[in-house]
Amino acid sequence: MTLNKIRTKWVPIRTLSLIPVQIKITMDEDIPLYRKIAPKVRELKVLGMTNVEIAAKLQINRRTVWKAIRND
Repeated sequence: MTLNKIRTKWVPIRTLSLIPVQIKITMDEDIPLYRKIAPKVRELKVLGMTNVEIAAKLQINRRTVWKAIRND
C-alpha cells in the first residue's frame, strides 16, 4: 500500500479565533473618595491647615484626609 492511496477526511483545524467567546469588560469608575479630594486636600495643606481643620472644612473624616495626603 502506498501513501498516495491513504486518504483521511479533511477537517479544518479549529483555532482560538474560531471558538466563540464572550468577554465582559467592565469600566470600574468607582474612584475612592480620598483620591477624588486629594488635590483639594493638598491645596489646603499647603495653606497651613491641619488635618482636623481640613476634615471640618470639607466635612469628611480625619482618616480620609490622612489617606488623601499619604496615598497620593
